[in-house]
Amino acid sequence: MSIFFAQNLVFLRSRLADRPSQQKLGDALGLKKSTLAAWEAGRAKPSFDDLLRLAEYFTISTDDLLKRDLAKELSRPWIKEDNLRVLVTTVDRDNAENIEFVPVKAIGGYTEGYGDVDYIAQLPVISLPFLSPDRKYRAFPFEGDSMPPLREGSIVFGEYIEYWERIKSGTICLVVTKEEGVVLKKVFNYLEEKGVLVLKSLNERYAPYPVRREDILELWQFVGYFSREFPVS
Repeated sequence: MSIFFAQNLVFLRSRLADRPSQQKLGDALGLKKSTLAAWEAGRAKPSFDDLLRLAEYFTISTDDLLKRDLAKELSRPWIKEDNLRVLVTTVDRDNAENIEFVPVKAIGGYTEGYGDVDYIAQLPVISLPFLSPDRKYRAFPFEGDSMPPLREGSIVFGEYIEYWERIKSGTICLVVTKEEGVVLKKVFNYLEEKGVLVLKSLNERYAPYPVRREDILELWQFVGYFSREFPVS
């Protein structure tokens, strides 16, 4: 068994949205907690069937699970579903993830530059000590009136979403699409059934609309915002 398997299993469990315990993840996989604990500690090896079950659950290949040191790739969050998606990011001198801020003057080029190392590297970075250092965040300007009480000019902070299929319907996200750029919407997940996300504004004047999976570039879950103006409903 690969030397990476045990540490990758610990890493993947820690990256799940709800950070499940060994007991909770074991229940989801139909495994005993003691079995999962033994795998994570390197005291036991999974059967071939169990290895396939783990790869399917985490939506990665068995090769990735066995051969890649995933913990060292935090600066390049990834996902394997239909293909490999790579997030270009920056880190500070201590190798901790930066929170890049996409200013208004750069937002128009984000759909072209989001995967460009030079574009991301020139973005200003900010520090928010109350956000988890183990997760990836980015900040975007909010425009329009579709999501009250947010006002135009607010800065919205999002947490990078790796596993799109697991987004709970009703989650508010920054959705980066080929056509619209960066929009803030309430997301309803129909990726498995229809291959689309339905985006809904909080302002009822705007009708919900679907976005196809292939038109989505990135998803960032809303975690907070900053505004110089007091919000009004």
